[in-house]
Amino acid sequence: MSARGGNVDQVDEAGKDTRGGTQSLAGGSTRTVAVVPLSDGVLEQIRTAGLALPRPPFPGQRWQARSDAEGHLLREGYRLDRVRQLLLGEIGRLRRQYADEAARRKRTASAIPAVCPLSQVDLQALKCAAAGESPMETARRLVMPYDTVRAQRKRAVTGLGARSVTQAVAIAVKAGWITVGDITEGGAP
Repeated sequence: MSARGGNVDQVDEAGKDTRGGTQSLAGGSTRTVAVVPLSDGVLEQIRTAGLALPRPPFPGQRWQARSDAEGHLLREGYRLDRVRQLLLGEIGRLRRQYADEAARRKRTASAIPAVCPLSQVDLQALKCAAAGESPMETARRLVMPYDTVRAQRKRAVTGLGARSVTQAVAIAVKAGWITVGDITEGGAP
């Protein structure tokens, strides 16, 4: 890599990439090398670069390998160019995936209302679930029918727009409707 791309000291003397992971040093010791994200300018240089064949001997002629070594280097050049194209495709896919996940997280964070939409009974059933109680244990402790506890949990999941009781508990904890004290007390009223 060159200083122009902003990734100085990422390639050691032997030409090996040292952008991430651990690197073995003389004497058996290792050091951790930080991963440096590629800038848009460097990616653009990689994107526009390609296999450049030498000039043909005469205009209008196609370049031909004259020896087995030149033929081997040409095949390796084509192979490396294909690897470059595959890596660029993967980088694009990962960037899109990261952008989609960030947008989803932003939507989820903004979807949590400031005021708890659950009734006190449904929130109590959710607090018991957060404390690790099964619906049967909650029903026994609160002296109410098992189906009532299940219905309260289901209303809490639906009311928070969650897919499961675990996700509903996570939403309620994140919003502050269930505190650590509620969880450690076992959801006791």
